[in-house]
Amino acid sequence: MNGSPVGYIKSVNEGYSARVFDENYLYFLSSDKPEDLTASKLKVKGWEKGVSEEKREGGRYEVTQKINLLDIPVQDKMKELSELAKSIYSLDLRSKIVSSTIYYMEGIEDKEIVFEDGTEINSKIPRVRLFYSITLTYENRSATVFSEAVGGSGGYELIKEKDPYGHLENKLKSVDNVLVKGKSVTPGRKDVVFSNELSGIMAHESVGHPFEADRILGRESAQAGLSYLVGRKIGERIGSEAVNVMDNPLVDGGLGYYRIDDEGVKARPKHLIKNGIINELLQDRFSAHKFGVESNGSARASAFNREPLVRMSNTYFKPGDYSFEELIEDIKDGIYFKSYMEWNIDDLRIGQRYVGLETYEIRNGEIGEPVLFPVFEGRTFDVLMSIDAVDKSLEFFGGTCGKGDPDQGIPVWLGGPNMRIRNAVIKVRGSE
Repeated sequence: MNGSPVGYIKSVNEGYSARVFDENYLYFLSSDKPEDLTASKLKVKGWEKGVSEEKREGGRYEVTQKINLLDIPVQDKMKELSELAKSIYSLDLRSKIVSSTIYYMEGIEDKEIVFEDGTEINSKIPRVRLFYSITLTYENRSATVFSEAVGGSGGYELIKEKDPYGHLENKLKSVDNVLVKGKSVTPGRKDVVFSNELSGIMAHESVGHPFEADRILGRESAQAGLSYLVGRKIGERIGSEAVNVMDNPLVDGGLGYYRIDDEGVKARPKHLIKNGIINELLQDRFSAHKFGVESNGSARASAFNREPLVRMSNTYFKPGDYSFEELIEDIKDGIYFKSYMEWNIDDLRIGQRYVGLETYEIRNGEIGEPVLFPVFEGRTFDVLMSIDAVDKSLEFFGGTCGKGDPDQGIPVWLGGPNMRIRNAVIKVRGSE
């Protein structure tokens, strides 16, 4: 923190759980001792009325580490992190760094699941994450830069390959330029280009969450709200032909990577929105039974003492055929949102708002000067219908997806291409 090491925490979270569905009652038990897994006499009816019966998959799999996390001493990792934290204070910035926190996290998820028919799943997934929060000030302007420099499934090679110092240097110099040179935005309707980072958060928040089948059924209504898909059907149009959204647990290196879900269903890519059309939902065995379909392998639990829920994995807009230059070439007066500093969305996942951080004017088909913290607002359906082109690039960003009560934070990737959104509502921060 602020260039000085604070320390580290090492922990092990392990135990046992049992899940039983009997006479339309679903039981979940957990303990750090297997002998304590005794059924409760308390019976509470839930929405679960049956289980989809597709084949259970078993097997063993492990994500390969080129540099094993356990082979690098903690002291060496602390030294590298400390050097990285100190290095940002020697950058040639006109802004002042008033606070900085850099976090490194690693973990190994080692899971064994046994079903009543003897089918077993054994998986081992190491994950590495490096993220930061840094606040800069220049005169009466300030901004907090938060992002993930490294995030994926694998070993310590992810740190070596991603060049965290280069990432931080580029990010801080870019935000410094915005604070020093950024000019006020003129509010109104404008053509906008969202970067990979913005398309990623939109894929996760505006599509992924409302496409969770248990949310549509009302399971989360008290804690997190419902979904705009309540009352809508597969096959309805909610976006333009350019809109394709995937959730794919099989993306190599993804934070949300897995091959078999926690209910024994083989993982596969899920095409949530296909050419603007509602194509499929995220399903586990219980929600699939309610909808009269098969589970598509979306059940995951964050720990032994949490029940499996319908979860996202690696969620993203599919790339298209355009180049970035083609996205902006006919924009006379628009804005390029390269990164964001705030986002908000309502409980139905309809009204959304993003405050830009690294943002630039688009003038006569070219990227121009930085603009200061423009606000993008829109309704999900309007935004999805206004996306008329996406480029060939595809980038992913790490995140922790929250859901459930007690809360379950699980690792995910969110991503996408650069996307062009026509006639978007742009406002000035603080005047909405």
